[in-house]
Amino acid sequence: MNRIPAEWYYLVKQFGASLKGEPCLVINYSDTDQWKGLNTKPKWLYRAIKDGFIPEKYMIFTDCWDVVFAAAPEEIIFNYEHFFTDIVISAEQNCFPSDEKDNFDKYFSETKYKYLNSGFIVGETEAILTCLEAMDVNNLPDDRWMPDEQINFHGNDQHEWQKIFLRQPVNMKLDRCQVLSQTLHDADIADFDFGGERIVNKITKSRPCAFHFNGGSKDNLSLREPILEKLKLNEIRID
Repeated sequence: MNRIPAEWYYLVKQFGASLKGEPCLVINYSDTDQWKGLNTKPKWLYRAIKDGFIPEKYMIFTDCWDVVFAAAPEEIIFNYEHFFTDIVISAEQNCFPSDEKDNFDKYFSETKYKYLNSGFIVGETEAILTCLEAMDVNNLPDDRWMPDEQINFHGNDQHEWQKIFLRQPVNMKLDRCQVLSQTLHDADIADFDFGGERIVNKITKSRPCAFHFNGGSKDNLSLREPILEKLKLNEIRID
């Protein structure tokens, strides 16, 4: 995290409340290192592992501005173990950035959620460290002005995870059935059943353990508010 967001549609307080007292580590090296764009995320994660702040065998690495939990971390790890792989990464309907779209399109997907989303990653800490090292994470480019091209360059950690996933330095799978995290960009309220104890994805028949309001879903009130109400998070707002 590089700042506390002021925008109304972000969900930092809801993120904390949805954990229901479960501890979490907020990675923030801004006192010693500047935030320099999205590629700062894997750099700070790598540093946190190497500095010993994540001694656990397994970890859940997630965005916190636009994610809320619908289940305890123990359930997430339990479900992750049934993927029988080192790392599970969230999946979404839209490929962003689109550089690797053709490569992902080569693989069969049993659902419309076929593209990698780096906002929710569950796996063995050592396996994630291996991926970060394979990224050559400390040499990922920072956001900067490029005078020759007269443009601002913006790095994207999601693209770096796309490339690493295609290389498979460890065994990785995508959460194409939205078991661990439900991505909501391009989702429709009709995709979900709110009638039971938990929200159910009618397409995949899963009960997502988290909801990620990525992309255009951040301010889609017809989708956002029913989900937050079902999770009893709708009354929490940023001051």
